[in-house]
Amino acid sequence: MCGFTGTFQGLVPKVQTMPPLLHRGPDSTGQIRQNDLYMRHWRLAILGEEPAAHQPMVSDDESVVLVFNGEIYNYREIAEQMGQTNLSDYGDTRVLVEFLARYHLSRLDMLNGMFAIAVWFRKEDRLYLIRDRFGIKPLYYALADGGIYFASEIKCFSGLFDLHLDPQRIAEYLDGGRYPSGEHTFYEHVRQVRPSHWIQFDRCGIQDRCYYDLMQTCRDLMECPLSVEEYEHRFAESVRLRLRSDVPISLHYSGGADSTAVLLKTKEVWGWNYPLVTYTMAYHDQQFDESCFVQDYCRRIGVENHKVFLTPEEVPALAERLHLFEDEPFGGIPVISYYKMNQVQRTNGTIVSIEGQGGDETFGGYLSHAYMAMYDLYRSGREPELLDKLLLSCCTDIHTVVTTAEALVASGFQAHMDLTDMRIGSTSSAGKEIDWLRTIQRHDILVNKIPRTLRFHDRASMACGREVRFPLLDHNVLTYGLAFDHKTKYADGLNKAPLRAIVRRHLPGVYDIPKRSVVTPQTAWFHNELKDWVWDRVGVLQRAGILEPRYFDRFERFYRDEETGNSFYIWQLVNLSFYCDLPIRHSNSLTTSCTSLES
Repeated sequence: MCGFTGTFQGLVPKVQTMPPLLHRGPDSTGQIRQNDLYMRHWRLAILGEEPAAHQPMVSDDESVVLVFNGEIYNYREIAEQMGQTNLSDYGDTRVLVEFLARYHLSRLDMLNGMFAIAVWFRKEDRLYLIRDRFGIKPLYYALADGGIYFASEIKCFSGLFDLHLDPQRIAEYLDGGRYPSGEHTFYEHVRQVRPSHWIQFDRCGIQDRCYYDLMQTCRDLMECPLSVEEYEHRFAESVRLRLRSDVPISLHYSGGADSTAVLLKTKEVWGWNYPLVTYTMAYHDQQFDESCFVQDYCRRIGVENHKVFLTPEEVPALAERLHLFEDEPFGGIPVISYYKMNQVQRTNGTIVSIEGQGGDETFGGYLSHAYMAMYDLYRSGREPELLDKLLLSCCTDIHTVVTTAEALVASGFQAHMDLTDMRIGSTSSAGKEIDWLRTIQRHDILVNKIPRTLRFHDRASMACGREVRFPLLDHNVLTYGLAFDHKTKYADGLNKAPLRAIVRRHLPGVYDIPKRSVVTPQTAWFHNELKDWVWDRVGVLQRAGILEPRYFDRFERFYRDEETGNSFYIWQLVNLSFYCDLPIRHSNSLTTSCTSLES
């Protein structure tokens, strides 16, 4: 887990002015210049010791030069398959550089991990930028001066040109609640390598290729007999691989089915007597704090738990500082809480954590997924008993399901978590993939929920010099779960049934508790303790004159109607206000221009 910058065929003096990424790699730094290539790297030491793991790294035959951010979890197995078992003694980067020197990009399917790679092949004089299957690790690029510049964070491009917010992306964010997807970012001229893709750049120009197709892999699996036992085997192997570390590991624990399943599977793999430590975000207001569940579960499982409380008084300073690391608009109080939790863990000396992202998206954990599942069952006439159980579980009727499901499709699957506030004016309707349940799952994995959460969490954890791993996002685990039919995902009318089966083995009486939405005190704090701060921040944005007046109508309605339950609109305005007087910067100055969004 590290950070890097570089250029190929660009101007080296320019890339040398890019802001450093010391927060991503506080343990060592290195640079290399060969021909038209320049790379600089900051390392967070997790696997392998210096100097054997030092980057940039050159292959033994000097045919390959790379910088790498992330982890190749199965590096030992790859070294063994290559007949060079001793390579793994020097860490995953050494295995990776020799792997690429031997196979080029033809065997990327062998890599199990989270990775952003910039690699130059000497013989062909060509640069490749490679990103992992689900975009866990960030990788950005810009074309300028006849070359390509690349970096782990957007702020680095301030050394090349002024960073201008893209009016189209900001409008989509404000009007539809959408974050940029695919190659887009919130900035003009800055692009990201898409998940499952690599970028090729040479004197002939740039090419973009996809090396992994999520839905085709899902279709292939659907042709085979699937079992919950095989899923659990894959899950256990994913956890085993992600426990490889030369530094201490903790677990982020919310008490929900996903993180509880990860915790229990970790104990099964590591051993019940292993002293695993968990960390939980918490609030002093019992109306929003769910850490009481966590305490009970941890006591029954036999693990140590640390609750990290966030208070409203801390929010202004933490939000403004986190803005400097996030680079783009981010989620509100939940992300700020997550940032503080990572700060505490770093202070306590815990460098790596695992967490349960991906369970909801794999097994239909959201209410919107359940509606699309019921819509499938109704349209197909299959599994009438399961349909009845889901209708009862969701406290709804088939007419409401059909109406809501069709509205969801028309909105491009853009809606508030409780299925209110449908974005009818959203982008074009979603095209069907296999069935409507898997279609919305694909959308949340590749376009909506997973990409934005991974970005939020990467910046918030790396701001503290920490690495976070996601066992449920192992491609062998996620895709196998995605291929399960509706009956397996919703056994007994409960979502995420394969994960609940793990919970049931060890915590009877807990496995069938309905999913609890993540509730934070954001709305209450904005109405009360943080009201003055919110008004000050929105005032900064209003005086800047970069938004149409209609965007502030929502703000006024929020404070006229004390019953307003959705404060996302308010956070959007607060978040954007940081770009007016708190520009993204690191150790050097950086001005971010807010382009007017008035029509």
